[in-house]
Amino acid sequence: MRICETIELQPNWRVLDYGAGTGLVTLSIQPFVESIDAVDLSVGMLDMLAKKIASTGIPNVATRQWDLEKEPYPVADFDLAVSSMPLHHLRNVPLVFERFAALLKPGARLAVADLDTEDGSFHGPATDVFHHGFSRVQIGKWLNEAGFVKVSITDAHVINKTDAAGQKREYGVFMAAAKKL
Repeated sequence: MRICETIELQPNWRVLDYGAGTGLVTLSIQPFVESIDAVDLSVGMLDMLAKKIASTGIPNVATRQWDLEKEPYPVADFDLAVSSMPLHHLRNVPLVFERFAALLKPGARLAVADLDTEDGSFHGPATDVFHHGFSRVQIGKWLNEAGFVKVSITDAHVINKTDAAGQKREYGVFMAAAKKL
């Protein structure tokens, strides 16, 4: 997993996974850290993750429905915040970056992955998509403005997908890693 390649996880770390969904990232990094708060807007997605956690007896993951755009997360002092592919579903990404900074310890890390700028064909006419990917320059600017330093943005993945017109397309995904001051 790209996050593990980018950030050396520590066994005593407390992690927030925002946009955890059904737990792809959460369950991949969970064996390597002390605890994870798996947070998502969708109760349905979190219910699926909770079933996976219960069926496998994972002790160090808690799920919570929360919207960082509406209010700050009530827990702080995380060592790492991760987020994979929810940014394009958020209206105010700079605000969410500020809220990530507020819940991290000084010197803590952030790793976010999302779509590079695209023409809107990735989701088609979906109503819950507010950005058709992002310019890496803009992501870096927003992270700096939120108080992050040592920002690096690299290629994370390419998603091969057939668009609504039946055309096979490649969509780039970036990984932005940063450190809180």
